[in-house]
Amino acid sequence: TPILQTGEGILPMTIESRGCISENENSGRYMMPKATTSVKAGAFLCLSTLVALLFNHSFSSSATPLLGSSLISTGIPKDWSSLNESSGAVLITGATGRTGSLLYHELKRRGMSDVRAFVRDAEKAKTVLGCDACDESEGIFVGDLTEPDDVGRAMADGSVKVLAVASGASGRGPTELQRAIEFDAVISMVKSLGETNANNNDALRVVFCSSMGSTNPKPSFGGDILHWKVNAEAFLSSSGISSTIIIKPCGLNNGSGNDSTLVVGHHDKLFEESPYHAVSRQDVANVMAESVMMTHDVSNSNALRFDLCSIPGPSTEDLKGLIESSRWEWDN
Repeated sequence: TPILQTGEGILPMTIESRGCISENENSGRYMMPKATTSVKAGAFLCLSTLVALLFNHSFSSSATPLLGSSLISTGIPKDWSSLNESSGAVLITGATGRTGSLLYHELKRRGMSDVRAFVRDAEKAKTVLGCDACDESEGIFVGDLTEPDDVGRAMADGSVKVLAVASGASGRGPTELQRAIEFDAVISMVKSLGETNANNNDALRVVFCSSMGSTNPKPSFGGDILHWKVNAEAFLSSSGISSTIIIKPCGLNNGSGNDSTLVVGHHDKLFEESPYHAVSRQDVANVMAESVMMTHDVSNSNALRFDLCSIPGPSTEDLKGLIESSRWEWDN
């Protein structure tokens, strides 16, 4: 009979071939298999070697992850200062759209010099964004959002530290295109952001414009868009990017903004708590701009997700305070 050296001496050893775990009929608990004489000691040695390798990996800081990702940050998130002209670029997708263009101009107004725009049409960019050459020399990148290489080109130099996703699909478009824009493109954009900052993942941020209404499993509008937006949100939560801010506006209008009280919440409760279910695109752009530039305090969670709407009242001036108020009560 083969023997096994243990901390308590030398014991006879054989393994029953029932799989790794079997159920003890007396206790209802899962236990290691009973010993029999049916299998040679080699099976046990093979198993114990694998367990030892996994154990060693789990507790060794120098081990290479068995199931790893180049996006996973290995450091403690940094308390980085507000973004400015010396700390990195911001890339806006959907930059000629109604919300994205407002975000572009707001970041420029706040003094950010390296604001990059990903657009489909250079001529439209000239009209909406006010560029001259409307090419990469001015931070205007023309391409197809559903082509990973196109959007990756805008981040290839490693300067982009914040990705602001203001792009969105039409609810009247093909369902395949809705997925490609709302979900697949988000994955490819974040992949490019992480891979071009492989040694500095601790100072990256994604600001994602999603939508309220996602708690309804059968929405009456938008086709599959809300489904894919929620899937993109779930992906961001596990992407390895150290700071993610997901903004979920209620109904959007084209008002001038800065003329109402902004409110935040969770899980579509604002629909129940207020008869007002609209917010201006300008206010959404302002909150996105604040999210792009605000500092991150490492004493709090670095992942925020909140609903955003407005009610009649004085204009909300403290946007950082508004965003911070969206934290759960235990995240303080």
